[in-house]
Amino acid sequence: MNVFKNTNYLKIYSAMTISKLGDWFFTIALPLLVYDLTKSASKMALVFVVGVLPQVLFSLIGGALADQLNKKKIMIFGDLLSAVLVSVIPIMYMVNGLQVWMVYIIAFLLASVSAFYHPSFEATIPQVLKREDYVKGNSYLKLMDTVITFVGPSLTGLLIAMLGVINVLVFDALSFLLSAVILSLVKVDYVRLKKQFPKLLAPIREGLHYVKNNKVILSGALIMLGINLGYGAVDSLLLFFLKDHVELDSTGIGLFLSLQALGPFLAVYLASRFKKFPRGNIIVTCGIMIGIAEIGLIFSEKLFLVLLLCQVVAKGAATLLAINWFTLRQEIVPSDLLGRVVSSTRMLAYISLPISGMIAGNAVGFVSIYNIFVISGVIVLVSSFIGLRTPLFSKKTDRLAKEQDPLPKHI
Repeated sequence: MNVFKNTNYLKIYSAMTISKLGDWFFTIALPLLVYDLTKSASKMALVFVVGVLPQVLFSLIGGALADQLNKKKIMIFGDLLSAVLVSVIPIMYMVNGLQVWMVYIIAFLLASVSAFYHPSFEATIPQVLKREDYVKGNSYLKLMDTVITFVGPSLTGLLIAMLGVINVLVFDALSFLLSAVILSLVKVDYVRLKKQFPKLLAPIREGLHYVKNNKVILSGALIMLGINLGYGAVDSLLLFFLKDHVELDSTGIGLFLSLQALGPFLAVYLASRFKKFPRGNIIVTCGIMIGIAEIGLIFSEKLFLVLLLCQVVAKGAATLLAINWFTLRQEIVPSDLLGRVVSSTRMLAYISLPISGMIAGNAVGFVSIYNIFVISGVIVLVSSFIGLRTPLFSKKTDRLAKEQDPLPKHI
């Protein structure tokens, strides 16, 4: 089936396309704004840290609400709130009141919205597509994400060079508003068991219980935690590295980030061709590729093409990993638990990101940034090789997952 004939999927796809493009506006604009104000690697990396911290703090709550409330309304409210938050920076700039700490707060609040938005979004896909279309639907979403990753940075860099950071953030706010309008047109029936104020503790415990007792899902989440410990360190320093070491301007940074999206393009193409392979095997193999690519960055000091090649491989492997991890969860987790399981595994995987970002940002003043890249790659490799000894890396991954107790007997 052509999933785009499904009008609800098409609307969600369109809304996410616009929203993802807007995400690139603030993803590049906020760190560059902090760099222009402070010229500091650690303060620039702090934008990354505060941007992932809410995923650890609020993911469980977001997942619990996603399984009890109208997911469409959660996403619409998230887009509207994001539009308001992004608008604060241009407003404060116009009244000469903008300070660095405000940028950190906005970055934190925007990421907090994502902690509620993402579980609702991922849990909506199985409600608009048939099971046999999950891989195709997720692949198209990842392809869209890849196209935006290719176009978004270049467009953002060009707009920043032409209009300035502040005006780009105005466009960002408008993109969130448009996404909310499109999502309002989606027609999906969400079942809410009881008309009462949503519970939090019991649903959260149910989600954690499922993850704890499903060895495939648990091992996958723990492997993601280890991979993110290394991957996050490189990601937190990348913009600073391109700005301070490679000495690219905003247009050059945007072009580089666009070119590295060639890896995700290839990954999306390969995803459907690898769909018969055990998803756990693909996830672990992609982790190994990410680690090798990050270690390879040590050879990029005087070779720009090596830097680009390493990032293409790392981003491509990360994309293929994400497609299979999303699909694995959607295939084996009961639909009434999916939001909570997504948020629980997301919380586990994201715990290491603020830690690695903070350590890497502060270590730049004492350790060569290339050594940090190598250490990060080794961490990713070790985590991935550990995955070879877990239930995730097995031809029987799906069967092992389904054998686990899906619901707690006593809460």
